[in-house]
Order: sequence, then C-alpha cells, then structure tokens
Amino acid sequence: MEVETEGATTPGGDLVLVALAGQAALALCTLDPATGGFSVLERLTLPEAGGTCRGVPMAARADGERIYLAWRGEPFRLYSFALNRAARRLECLGSSSLPASMCYLKLSLSGRHVLTSSNVGSVIAVSPIDDSGCAGEPVLTQEAHKAHCVVPAPNGLVYATSLRGDFVQCCSFDAVRGGLAPLSRLDLPVGSGPRHLTFTEGGARAYLLSEFMGLLSCLDVDDATGALSVRQSVSLFPGAEKARAAELRLGSDQTHLYASERNTSRIFTFRLDAAGGMHLIGAVPAPECPTAFDLSRCGRYLIALGEASGEVWSYRIRPDGLPDLAARVAVGAVPSWVLAL
Repeated sequence: MEVETEGATTPGGDLVLVALAGQAALALCTLDPATGGFSVLERLTLPEAGGTCRGVPMAARADGERIYLAWRGEPFRLYSFALNRAARRLECLGSSSLPASMCYLKLSLSGRHVLTSSNVGSVIAVSPIDDSGCAGEPVLTQEAHKAHCVVPAPNGLVYATSLRGDFVQCCSFDAVRGGLAPLSRLDLPVGSGPRHLTFTEGGARAYLLSEFMGLLSCLDVDDATGALSVRQSVSLFPGAEKARAAELRLGSDQTHLYASERNTSRIFTFRLDAAGGMHLIGAVPAPECPTAFDLSRCGRYLIALGEASGEVWSYRIRPDGLPDLAARVAVGAVPSWVLAL
C-alpha cells in the first residue's frame, strides 16, 4: 500500500478519514478540537483498486480501530483496515470480493458482519468479520430492489431503503449466520427516492431522507414488530421536488438533525422537539456537491466534503445547533465519504 506523508509529525487533533474516490486512496486527517482546523496527515493508495468510481462508502467499528471500505470500481472489493491511534497510521489487513458496486456499508450491531447494499446491482450482501477484524467473502447475497442504504437498528432488525422502488424494507437478521428475512415494508410517495435512514439512540424513531423530493420524514418504530410509520414529513426548501438530497446525521444530543443537498450545495439544520417533530432553523453553504458529511465524536464539529470541489470544510456547531464555518482545506480528487474516528 503506497503511503504519501504530508504532516505526520502533527501531535494533536482528532482523527478523520476521507475516502478519495477519484484517486483510489484514503486521506488520514486531523481535526483540531479547539479551533476546527483541518489538516491531512497522509494519503494511502488502495492496493490493487481497479477502475474508477464515485461515492466510496466506509464504516468503522465502535472503537474506530477497524475500518471497512467498499471499492466500487471493478473488481468490486471490500477492504479492511486497522488503525494504530498512537502512531496515527492505517494498515490494510486485506480485501475480499463483493457482488456489485456497493453504495452503502454498515456493521452489524455485534460488529461481526459487514452489511453492504447496491442500488445499481439491486442486492444486499453480508460479509463475516474474523477475530483479527478482517472481513471475508460474503455469506449472503440477496436480491434487494434498488437498495441504497442498509441499516441495523437498535431493535436488532435491519432496514433497507429502495431508492427507485420508493419503499423501506424491514428484515429480521440472524446475527450468527448473517441471514436476512423480510418482515414488513413502508411504501413512500412515488418518485421520492428514499436514500438514507438513521435511528435515534433508543430506536423508537427513525429519520429518512428522500433524495428526489428533498423530503425529510420522521418515522415511528413499532415496539412489537419493528414496522415503520410516517409521523411527519417536511421539505428541505421550496421547490425541493427537484432536489438531490444526500446525507443525513443526528446530532450527538439527539436534538438536531442535519441534511445535505447537492444542487444548492447547502447543509440544513432542523431542531427536533420532544415528540420528534422537525423544525428548520437554518441552512449554511457547503463545499460544492456535499455528498457526504459526518459529526466529530465530541459532537462539536461537522465535517463536510465537496465531491466536485475536492475540499473539506469543517464547521463549529453553535449552542443553537447551527454550523459556523471554521476551516476549508483541499483534500484530493472526488472526496466521497468521511468518518470521524
């Protein structure tokens, strides 16, 4: 694995990982927790990554010390990395095959499986993780119509959005064998394009971002069955039916919700009331085509990527929940996923 060092002597800062789809590489970066300043420590080329792609998904283990990446160029590969926090270095543990170009990736609640989904391939795959933290060959490849994201929920079930089918599928998950079985389905407005889904900490509610209508929905989760129902839906902005909504994150205190939109290159902030209701409090400019963003582990910063501009922007989150721009840094070609480690 080729390593390009830029500032490895920098002693402090929180670690952030950026996937650079345009150059088949990862950028290991630091975020200054005092100022929001952002810098690149090193860039690592993915071993034997072929072809070109966009939107390379990643996920990390809860402790941040194992990281998984789905490369969407051919051949399709699932990479496993180990993070040495003390040395601030990444090591590639290996790679395994994937059945299609996977646009989303999550770990199971146990941390023993990687769940991946493919919109273009209409498939979900489940790959086991061994004791060293390396992901192996898929134990399950299952048809899932235009699946955009696949998310394990606190209730132990797994939910998958269908971007072109306009529904969210609820499935049981066999945590030992990695099997999935359909349970219920929430149908959504035709053409809305359900894209990303996130659950509250306790799992009583979920929030759904629909790409093509720029629609945010608050969903109730049935305690007994896990079935979803819509409590409230709001548009990101007037005319959002022509939107390209992208990413969704819940604030660390669960009182604010953030969503990005690529046509306007903005990040929208919603205040959440006690009943889960969403109230827009503002929108801020973002780097061009903000396909991905994440929140720092401390919850005080938002880190957004400009897929078209090749930039990272960091924002300090104010007490009222709105982000204030803190730094802008060029990071590399087609930054498409970010993990705060």
